[in-house]
Amino acid sequence: MTDTSIPSLRARGDERREFWLLFVLIFTLALPFVMLARLLPWRVFGAQSSGRPSVIAEARSAASTAAGYAFMG
Repeated sequence: MTDTSIPSLRARGDERREFWLLFVLIFTLALPFVMLARLLPWRVFGAQSSGRPSVIAEARSAASTAAGYAFMG
């Protein structure tokens, strides 16, 4: 059975807000690193430039992964 009382819904909203705040913070930190990695002449793990996602997609993926770990456990 799920608890749908007002305090539990408020707590869920607070967690959602904290997730997005953390996501935005990590995204803004990850974006310059992803851009720098694209500008450097070497490729990490031998990745080719043709099959890579956009810079925004890479930063979004890094931010969602890192922010997800903060809410585990």
